[in-house]
Amino acid sequence: MNLLRRLTATVVAAVLTGVALVAVAPAALAAEVYPAPASGSWTVDGRAFGHGRGMSQWGAQGAALQGRTAAEILAFYYPGTTTGSIAGEYVKATLAAFAPSDTVTVWSPANRSIRMGELNKEVVLPPGRWTITVAGQDITAVKRDVVNGPIVDRRSYRGVLRLESQNEVGMIIAKNQSDTTGRWYRGDLRIEPTSGAAFNVTNSLPIEDYLRSVVPRESPASWQPAALQAQAVAARSYAWWKVRNGQVLCDTTSCQVYYGRGVANAAGALTTSYEDARTDAAIAATGGQIRLWNGAVAFTEFSSSNGGWTAAGSVPYQVAKADPWTGTAPGDTVTSWTAELSVARVAQSCPANGTLRTMVVTGRTGNGPLGGRISQVRLECSTGNATVNTPAFGLRSSWWQPRATAPVLGSPAVSAATIDHGGQVSVGVTPNVAMSWTLTVVDRSTNRQVLRTTGSAQAGVRFNATWFGTYDGRAASDPQFVGPGSYALTLVGTDAAGRTSNVVTTTVAVRQPADAAPPAAVPLVGDGGYVPLTPARLVDTRTTFQALGSGARAEVPVLGRGGVPTSGVTAVVLNVTAVGTSVAGHLRVWPAGSAMPNASVLNTSPGRTQASQVTVGVGGAGAVSVFNAIGTTHYLVDVLGYYTSSTATSARYVAVDPVRAMDSRTAAAIAPGATRSVDVAAALGLPASSLSAVTVNVTTTRATGNGYVVAYGSGALPSTSTVNLVPGADIANRAVVPVVDGRITVAVQGSSSHVVVDVVGWYGTRGATTGALFTPVQPARVLDTRSGAPVGPTGQVQATVTGGAVPVDATAVVGTVTAVDHTAPWTHVRVWPAGRPLTGTSDLNATRGFTQANAVVVRVGDGGAVRLYNDQGTTHVLLDVAGFFR
Repeated sequence: MNLLRRLTATVVAAVLTGVALVAVAPAALAAEVYPAPASGSWTVDGRAFGHGRGMSQWGAQGAALQGRTAAEILAFYYPGTTTGSIAGEYVKATLAAFAPSDTVTVWSPANRSIRMGELNKEVVLPPGRWTITVAGQDITAVKRDVVNGPIVDRRSYRGVLRLESQNEVGMIIAKNQSDTTGRWYRGDLRIEPTSGAAFNVTNSLPIEDYLRSVVPRESPASWQPAALQAQAVAARSYAWWKVRNGQVLCDTTSCQVYYGRGVANAAGALTTSYEDARTDAAIAATGGQIRLWNGAVAFTEFSSSNGGWTAAGSVPYQVAKADPWTGTAPGDTVTSWTAELSVARVAQSCPANGTLRTMVVTGRTGNGPLGGRISQVRLECSTGNATVNTPAFGLRSSWWQPRATAPVLGSPAVSAATIDHGGQVSVGVTPNVAMSWTLTVVDRSTNRQVLRTTGSAQAGVRFNATWFGTYDGRAASDPQFVGPGSYALTLVGTDAAGRTSNVVTTTVAVRQPADAAPPAAVPLVGDGGYVPLTPARLVDTRTTFQALGSGARAEVPVLGRGGVPTSGVTAVVLNVTAVGTSVAGHLRVWPAGSAMPNASVLNTSPGRTQASQVTVGVGGAGAVSVFNAIGTTHYLVDVLGYYTSSTATSARYVAVDPVRAMDSRTAAAIAPGATRSVDVAAALGLPASSLSAVTVNVTTTRATGNGYVVAYGSGALPSTSTVNLVPGADIANRAVVPVVDGRITVAVQGSSSHVVVDVVGWYGTRGATTGALFTPVQPARVLDTRSGAPVGPTGQVQATVTGGAVPVDATAVVGTVTAVDHTAPWTHVRVWPAGRPLTGTSDLNATRGFTQANAVVVRVGDGGAVRLYNDQGTTHVLLDVAGFFR
């Protein structure tokens, strides 16, 4: 023991061999959890230096400064012990500085004669330097008169070799023959062979002489006499307990620090003393005094500082109690301290050299600040857990605590990265303090919150925050589980002080469920008249988190919803929007129950919201089918109107050459939240009363940000969209819009934008006999230039649309035009009847890097054909047909 280093728990256990050990149960407390910090170390606050049992050396100094006597100090730290005495006793210490050794050199102080030989066979020899080596039990000693001089004598011994000078003056020992200085020890030195060439060096001397080196090493000689006297009695008792229990003393902190008398030169003169007159006085004042328990010498352990609370031990007089003196003496820097504890140092206790993840304090004594000394920790490592009792990890004591930081969710682990539809995933963590927690799940494709769930957790008790694949706000008729896609899980804790923990995040992929069986197909019904509706949203998968997976199909019921009757409906006009798409692909829409067509209605692109009008026949179960080619995407379906076989209550269609009804570029852009009234009757040159609806092409251009445009009749703004804004791109979409008093309304939401409205056809009043009726067909592709050359700049291509499902007497066809792989930064496509002059308005605007589609209604030209025009660069064009007018 010394002022700087103290016994570890394992050493103390060795010291107590032969003493009945009493197990001390750790105090019950909430576990403290400390995840391994990214910095590589914890800043810890600590108390005490050493084990804390018995006397606190700094406490003894504090008590002496307050006028306490040595007797009072000893009675406090060893309660129940009494004063005893010994006289003329010897102790023997193993000198770790020289053991085990394979050679040493010994000479006498002040050129004295040397008494040397096997035990009890010593003879007196002249002074000189004896260099000693061992082979088994055989000892060889060779003599030189000076350092590095010639050998002048050689002697052999067997067993233990003893060397001394008379009157306990002592001997000087050095490690090497060439050393010019050595350590002077009082008493005798003994060479004790162990095995091979190794041997131990021991020092036997009177106990009072032994203490002359111990006491100033353990307590500074400048301290108060009462403190030094208490140290002398404690050191004497400790040494004598070792002797009485058959143990050999050592010269390290594992016993008591013992340096010998001092350092001497080759001539045997003392050059540095390890003894001090002040501690010699304390030893003399307490000459022979020891502490007794039940008549036997007490085991008087001591340490530098007990931190303000003595620690209980294995004997009755080692009790835990508050210490009023420790921490009061000036210069005390070890009762309370701060240090850095490295993760690497703690990880040395992990099984199989594992990586430390979390340190959990599972037991403390409960005595004093910081909850007292740590009695046990659990280390959670990559290779498993390890339990460490009374851990110091190289610190001054086991009484320490990492500084309070924000609450931490430690050792996070996720049960799965991918789950099935309807599966579950858990995020497991260990909180370092009691806290409440919140698990949030977000659909990464739309950034919409799927679910928020909360709970509470105890410090150190690992818990799982589990998502069962469900979502908040689900109606009874909604699907129970989310659809396929990527979902972000975020777990965060909050402690009682309102501080938030680290955020644990993970991403989980949900697999696509199997498609439901399609409904039975039904025949398509033709020759229907049109009934416009106030736009109504039928489906928004963002709200039910039912994204459509790769190669997946879903049915959208349309009959009896959004103003569509339950019977007599032949086809519906829809606006389909793709949102939150993961990869570029396309959507197909067709009558439910019939075979999936090879025709697409809308192309999808990541980071871009795209919409397209779709006119489609009503299939089995009163539904239409939607198919996603690849990746995942959310989709919205708005109904704009329907065709019915009841021509008396519906309107017929009249196709016209495109007429521009509004172009905001001639004035100011439309601000977000603003509306514009568009006089479509005037643009067509028709009485307002003759119109019930118009088919328009709505184009957005020069948008300042994201948002959308809604084209509707009048009144309140519908919760639907017509075309989405894309900054830096011109985007167009067809819409069939109710006409009110000869006008339609255009509203802009989100960002300002210019808007262009072209009228391409109109519907008369209900029951009128002028105009054409609509017949849906199974969607089919009638043109795809990808089988040949693309259409060049200002180039044209022709497509025959009649024949097969579209009869030769059809006056117009309804379908989708798509631009693919265009090379110019932007271009537009026009579609018009073959044999007629090139139309002056565009049907589709496209930007390089994006496949763009738009609905078209175009009159049938010469030879049952239509023509298509590309404005800039080269592009491939596709044309799909979904129905016709006649």
